[in-house]
Amino acid sequence: MRLAALRIFLAATTLSATLLPFARAAAGGDAIAFTAPQAAIGAKTYAKNCASCHGANLGGVTAPALVGRTSAIAQQSLAEVYEYISQQMPMTAPGTLSKAQYLSILAYILQKNGHKAGSRPLSASVASTDTATIQKP
Repeated sequence: MRLAALRIFLAATTLSATLLPFARAAAGGDAIAFTAPQAAIGAKTYAKNCASCHGANLGGVTAPALVGRTSAIAQQSLAEVYEYISQQMPMTAPGTLSKAQYLSILAYILQKNGHKAGSRPLSASVASTDTATIQKP
């Protein structure tokens, strides 16, 4: 019974990952869901918790840049970045921000990397599974 459930879960996960690019294209190409208010909150949270190392404009100071085609995270997936920042950042107090704070910071990073805000907020379930890259193609 457990093996059958695991197979169904793996098949559904594989299918959703396979169809995600087509869903993005049908939605106008940039379907990473986050809202402008979420990104605005993220900008404030970023300024307080991240800017001293990553720079006010995300260009890097003592830590890597988070914006641009050559940034440390440009080709990483949304899921990879969310997992890393929610467990390893801020450097002086890893994992201490709330889930909502990490999501808003990630929305702000997406916005600064060219993604457009929409009507749905970025959720933990999307952030932890989305394979889209941070840098908009």
